[in-house]
Amino acid sequence: MNLNKSLRSWSVGLLASVLLLATSCDQVYRTNYLRDMEVAKTYGVKYDMGLTIQKGDKLSILVSSIRNPELTIPFNPPQQTTTTAKTPAGKRITAPVSNVSQFPTVNFPEGVTPTPSPAAQAAYLVDAEGCIQFPLLGSVKVTGMTLDQVSEYLRTRLVSEKYLADAHVTTTFDNLRVYLLGALGVHEKERYNNNEFPNKGVFHLDDPQTNILELVAQAGGLMEQANYERLNIIRKEPKGYVIYRVNLLSSDLFESPAFILRQNDIVYAEYKYRRDADQRTSQALTYTSTIVSSLVSLLAIVTFFKK
Repeated sequence: MNLNKSLRSWSVGLLASVLLLATSCDQVYRTNYLRDMEVAKTYGVKYDMGLTIQKGDKLSILVSSIRNPELTIPFNPPQQTTTTAKTPAGKRITAPVSNVSQFPTVNFPEGVTPTPSPAAQAAYLVDAEGCIQFPLLGSVKVTGMTLDQVSEYLRTRLVSEKYLADAHVTTTFDNLRVYLLGALGVHEKERYNNNEFPNKGVFHLDDPQTNILELVAQAGGLMEQANYERLNIIRKEPKGYVIYRVNLLSSDLFESPAFILRQNDIVYAEYKYRRDADQRTSQALTYTSTIVSSLVSLLAIVTFFKK
């Protein structure tokens, strides 16, 4: 008789542990990204056209030459360095000093002082006509072109117009950024302070091929109360703004036009519930439901063994 009671108690305890473990696993599962992905399966990106230059972009353009580096000076902005000196009152000050060239080892003829062109800029703004004003070449239309296409176009003109025989041009974005709204980790005061992220709503991208998963990772992931199925990317198209919605729980996001980010995208992570009162209410309901379900299951098990 005692043996039967012991077996029943042991069975009840075991089943209760299994129920609690299943509940815990379910909680973890609900936070997993890309649930339907298969191991070793290749998922192609459907829209990977590369960034094209738009009006309002800022471009950094560097011209170099191996054989004649001194001839690149008119096309490059002066390098800025700093020097520290003492004032008559004994205070230390730091002031910028302009260098005329990024090639200080070049020997120029006596009496020749090379100076950068006034048009050479640290960053070229793409104007309302879609053009930049490049030294000696004048107005150059760049909208709709990729960075590589701009570099090749400028290189070809510099060589064909005999400014440089072996010109090499590198073009990069100077203001490649996206804007962050909603339930992203970078907005959590508990995890990040203002010193680490002074502009938490603006995120600068180092890579023009940054995708939405990389951005979420760099922004600290999604908050616990975020809706993982409703991440919105608001994008300005030629005819107006378009909203794309991706589901971070599904591999379908690889087929979204918004998987690869573009400059000035607005990324908005929706909340599943509010952080304070709504969050506590939701948690209380979840815990209550779990406890009630467990008690009902245990009651059914005890009733079964009593028969």
